[in-house]
Amino acid sequence: MNWKILPILIATTITISGCSLLTPKATPVEIKTVPVKINIAQPTLPRGLDLKEPKWYVVSERVIPNPCKRPAEDQPRDCALGKENDWPEGYTYFDRFQDQIKKVHGGDLVFFAMSVGDYELMAYNMQELRRYIREMQEVVVYYETVTKPEEPNGQ
Repeated sequence: MNWKILPILIATTITISGCSLLTPKATPVEIKTVPVKINIAQPTLPRGLDLKEPKWYVVSERVIPNPCKRPAEDQPRDCALGKENDWPEGYTYFDRFQDQIKKVHGGDLVFFAMSVGDYELMAYNMQELRRYIREMQEVVVYYETVTKPEEPNGQ
């Protein structure tokens, strides 16, 4: 064999092998799946409803009884003493209602009327509104629970 070619063959062998004879063995790669916590902004709960209670008037045309005055609590009424109120004969609840409203509001009187069927419809609509609000609150609470960061054990 030609001794001049031997160094060239050794150099070529080392170059081709990429110095793999001199490096340690490769370690296996570990693959880990780790959940990444996402910082989700918590929605604020909706402000509570502040519903005001309306005042309803029920007015009829029935005549108001104007009872006689009583001399004492345990004695019967005596019309000779007069009447308890100065209502004219045939004065109705409707007349009294008109007088009271005109006195309180400076003579202005406006009526708003509603049929029984429309009132039932209004009650149904209010129930639907309550149902919708409750369901929306449940959705908000659900998302708050799901996206709330987990607290460490023992706290």
